[in-house]
This record gives sequence, structure tokens and C-alpha cells, in this order.
Amino acid sequence: MELIWKMRGYMKLCTRRYLIAFFALQTVAILNLAPPWLIGRIVDAISNDALTSQLLMTHLAGIFVAAIAMYALRYVWNSQLYGAAIEISRVIRRDLFLHFTAMSPSFYGKHSAGDLMAHATNDLNAVESAAGDGVMTLVDSLIAGFTVIFGMVFLVSGHLTAVALLPFPLLVLVTNRYGAGMQKHFGRAQQAFSHLNEEVRETVAGIRAVRSHGINPRQKARFGEKLDETLEANIDVAKIDSLFGPTIQLIYGTSFVITLAYGGWMISENAITVGLFTSFTLYLAQLLGPFLQFGWQFNVFQRGNTSWKRLEALFAQKPDVVEGHAVIPNGASSNLSVNVRSFAYNSSIRTSSTDTSTIDMSSADTSRPVLKDVAFTIPAGGFIGITGPTGGGKSTLISLIMRQYGLSDMQSEITLAGMNTEHLTFDSLRGKLAWVPQKPLLFSGSISENIAMGKPHATEEEIAFVAEMAGIKQEIEAMTGGFNAALNENGANLSGGQRQRVALARALLVDADILLLDDPFSALDMKTEAIVRHNLKKHYGHKSMLLVTQRLPNLRHADDILVLDQGEVIERGKHQALMTEKGWYAAVYERQAHTHVQLNTSITHDNHDVNNADAEEGSHVE
Repeated sequence: MELIWKMRGYMKLCTRRYLIAFFALQTVAILNLAPPWLIGRIVDAISNDALTSQLLMTHLAGIFVAAIAMYALRYVWNSQLYGAAIEISRVIRRDLFLHFTAMSPSFYGKHSAGDLMAHATNDLNAVESAAGDGVMTLVDSLIAGFTVIFGMVFLVSGHLTAVALLPFPLLVLVTNRYGAGMQKHFGRAQQAFSHLNEEVRETVAGIRAVRSHGINPRQKARFGEKLDETLEANIDVAKIDSLFGPTIQLIYGTSFVITLAYGGWMISENAITVGLFTSFTLYLAQLLGPFLQFGWQFNVFQRGNTSWKRLEALFAQKPDVVEGHAVIPNGASSNLSVNVRSFAYNSSIRTSSTDTSTIDMSSADTSRPVLKDVAFTIPAGGFIGITGPTGGGKSTLISLIMRQYGLSDMQSEITLAGMNTEHLTFDSLRGKLAWVPQKPLLFSGSISENIAMGKPHATEEEIAFVAEMAGIKQEIEAMTGGFNAALNENGANLSGGQRQRVALARALLVDADILLLDDPFSALDMKTEAIVRHNLKKHYGHKSMLLVTQRLPNLRHADDILVLDQGEVIERGKHQALMTEKGWYAAVYERQAHTHVQLNTSITHDNHDVNNADAEEGSHVE
């Protein structure tokens, strides 16, 4: 009952279905009284030697008509109740999916993909079963049970009914006790399944690494441990589950024995006839079904209630970043200003509720600021370069600009077109930004669909153009199917460089004012990189650009270069100024320059135009 109250909002969506089902159930329960009553009359007629062919045929016809009517009505209430359960499950699945897509990255730092999939499958299946089978058996057992008891009292004997029902209060006490244990062990079983699900997902997703490093025995051992935990938890559930049926049958058997003894005495005292006692025993037999259903539905509701609590825990978590309501005016200059005084993941809740349960705690020391005193401005058409040692906070900076995390310091601020990004709608903010992540993510579907993801109605010519700008058009056309070639999960049938360039093409197609490029050339060879840089300079030089890269020759013509180390700016300036300082930037650049020059020389023979473009001064990207 607790679960029904919690789910009342969803069940209201299917009020019509439930009303039709309940009406059909009540009608079936009433019709179900007819056969035992008619059989009792036949028995009395036989006892009194008054049975005629007409009486027998009339009563048998009545039983047959009742059976046909109950058959039709059972189809009605079954289809309506299960239809309601499926509809409720559909709505909950939709709401859960929308909730997942609205959550911040910190939510996924706390919950593994396998755990979330277990919630979306096993837990939702348990809730659906409660909304369908559980409600069906609950209503059926209540309606049928009370209707049969009504018939026993008013058609046969109230005294005999009271005696027959003496053992049944034990049923409530026992099922309550079993239910508490069921809820505890089923919750443990669901959690064990989540861990098993994540173990399988992780192994399958990393199957290449598993095979390459020869860690199959390790993964098998880990899977075996999770499987044993799941098996043990489900055995505990099965032990309690197996108690319901025998307990109910024992209580029912006790009631039947008492009924036979007391009923025999009443017949000997001429208190009831043999026919009425026959009807009563048939009614009592009909009670077995509702009481078995009562125990079974109690089990189903306990499972559903446990799963619903797990789902509620997910629904209760709110995004760290709350969407604003302001919109950037048309024609506004896309100046981006960043001023991060301090940022740490464990306190990135300034724009969210005070619930810290969704904060990402995956890093070793989340109290240490990831970024500190980082400030710069990208004017419309400007070019800012970000570099520095690994773990310096470069990708985190882009995440803050994208508002994947909220700023944790009250004095920090990021503005776009002069407007605080915290006040902007996500569509308005992200419509001005095109992002190429450090690890590109591709989706199942065709190459064309992946490129056009940010602009679904793009023409074939537009898609082909941005693919050419990303330096991958010829490679796509050489594939079987060309742009319609199907991609495996996360583009597994493409190389790392091809995935990066498809992601770059996707960002270019959006035609946003600001390009946020997070190490977009890391998987490219120098020759391909030079071609892509040339295309970016020639066709996208008017765009604002924030380029995160470890390949320092790409930053030679940046308007400003920031070197981040441990979240702080340790060097800053234009290329020549940084080379003069002889710091980290100069040392790394000199190590890379020799290789860069050698490869540029080889590229000259294949693509003279690209080298000419690289030599242009005042250009946007190199």
C-alpha cells in the first residue's frame, strides 16, 4: 500500500483503465458466487430426491453462462491492468532517462554506468510488476475475498464463517514479518546485481585492454566474486519467498479442518443442510486463491517498494548546475570573459541546491582547488591558447565555460556577451559554443548522423564541407558506404585520429561563434594536423577560439597563451615573450620545434599550399 501511495501520481494517468478493471473484477467476483450456490441447490435436490431434468439443465446452464461471462470479464481486467502497468513503466522510464540527461557530470562520477543501467532495468521491472501483477492480485484478492465472505455469511451461515476465519489473522502477522525480511534481502540483491552489471559493462567496454594485457583470469575471478555475491543475495530472497506459499496453505488447511469439524456438527444439529455445507466448502475453496494472492502480492509489493526507494534516491538528486532564464540578444558580440578565483570539485554547488550527495568525489583530494586565479578575455575573433603539464586544470576550465560544473567561489564569474553565464539558458549559452572534447564520443549510427548531431537538418553538401575542413572527407568516401557507413559503439571501427576529426567536423557544422578545442590534434600526425590547421585558418579565422594543446607550435600566433600547472597560471604572454622567459613553455617548445620543422619540410613536397598558409603572419591558428 505504501508503494501505491508513492506512485499515485503515475497511477492517476491510468485512472480510466483501473476503473474499468476494478468494475470487471467486482463483476467476476459476484458471478463467481453463482456456481457454488447452484451446485448446493443441486445437492439438496438430490438429498431430497427432488432433482428433475429441467432443474438440472437450468442450473448447469446457469453455471455455464457464469463461466463464459467470467472468461470475457477476466480478459477485460487483465488487459486493462497490464496495459496500465506498461503505460506507467513507459512514463517512469522516460522520466528516468530525462533525469539522467539533465544531471551534471558529478552525478556520473558517483554512479557507475552499470549501476544506472541496473536501476533502469531490474528496478523498473520490479516496479512495473508491482503496478501490474501486484495491483491485480491486491484488488482481486480483496474484491474476491470479501465477496466470497459476503456469500458465506449471507447465503450459508455467519457462525460457520466466523469459525472458518479464526486462523486467518495469523496470515497478517506472518506476512508482515516475512515482508520486512524480504525488503532487506531484496535491496541487497538489487545492489549486488548493480555491481555485477557494472563488472560486465567494464569488461566488455575494455575488452581490447583485457586481451592485450592478458588479464582475462583477473576479470574472470572478479566476475566470479560478483556473481557469487549476487547468487547469495538472491538465495536469501528465495528462502523468504519460499515461506509465503506453505505458510498460507498451512493456515488455510487449518481453517478447512476446523470448518469440516464444525460444519459436521451443524449438520448433525440440522442447523444447515448438506447442500449448503457443500456450497460453503466450495466458497472456502475459492478463498484459497485470494489468500495465496494476498501473500504473493505482499511479496511483489515488497520488491517493488524496495526498487522504488532505489529509484527515488536517484530522482531526489538534483543537477549541480541550474539553468538560468536570460537569453543573449541577437547580434550581441560574443566576448568571453573568464575570471576563476578558485574552483574545487567538492564545493562546486554555488548554483545548485545544498544537496552535496551528487558532487564528484572521484579525485584524490577534492578539497584542493583545481583552478586558482585564472582570468582572461577572448574578444570576438580572438585566439587564446592554453597549455601546461598534464593535470593542470585545462579541461576543467573548458568544463566551467560550458557550465558542466558550477563555479564554487562567489567572486568567480564567467561572462559571455557581457552576461553572466549562470543567468543564461543552456540553449543560449551552448548555442554560442562549439566543443571538441579531449576524448571524442561518437554514437551508434552513420558517420553523417554523427557529424550532423548538432544540426540534424544539415544538407549533404554542408556535411561534406565540414568533413573536408576536418581533413577526413577523403577517408570517409573511401569507406564502404561513405558518409552512410555505420559506426560501432563509440566509433570503435574508426581510428583515434578519425574519431577526433569526426568530432571536429561536428563542432564546425554548428557554426558557433566560439570554438572550444580541447587537444583536438593529439591523435593526428603532423601532416594531417597541418592540413586541418590550414583549413581552420582559412575558413574559420573569424571565429573566437580557445585551444588547449600540448603541441606548442600550434600556439605561435595566439593572442595570449596561458601555461597552467596545478591549476595556477605559471606563465603568460604571447609566443615571443614566453620564449624570452626561458621557462616551461620555451623548454618544451624547443624540444618540439626540431621535429616540427623536419616534418614541415617533408610536407612541403606534398602540400606546398599548407606550408604557405603556416607561414602567414597575423593568422588565427597555427
